[in-house]
Amino acid sequence: MSREITALTERLAPAGDDAILRSLNAMQTAGMTMPQGIDPKKLLPVYQYALSGVPACGLSVATQKLIRGDYAANANVLLGTIPKPPVLAALAKSEAAATRAELARKREITEALSPALPSTRRSPEIRERVRVRLRQFRAEHAAIKATGSTPGEVRSIEQA
Repeated sequence: MSREITALTERLAPAGDDAILRSLNAMQTAGMTMPQGIDPKKLLPVYQYALSGVPACGLSVATQKLIRGDYAANANVLLGTIPKPPVLAALAKSEAAATRAELARKREITEALSPALPSTRRSPEIRERVRVRLRQFRAEHAAIKATGSTPGEVRSIEQA
């Protein structure tokens, strides 16, 4: 189980510059055009900024789906055009959601299957103090039952 958690954690690692460049190149190779309104000289830094922290597995799946045309029903995606940086980031994050959920599920299973932590051991001094207080409480309680009053309470003659 720990190997699976490690593998999922690695898949959810942020996409590096290489992965971003590979994604953009794959879309261009597939015949997709760059979005309009972005300076070609600043294209890579803009995508790197928008995709910083985005899981590599999400970017990979989003790229594959874009090339296959699986986002045809999405209003933010124009077929044949590489999505603008924020749109691509949103698509990649949504594709990584399933992997994140699986990682969370595996971690919960691991926690549930791991033995419970041992209860904290109390020192002998603390245990003895508790025993003494318990004996005092029982003695006071027995006295209240026997006399009908609390220890230290002054009773009137009528009450006695």
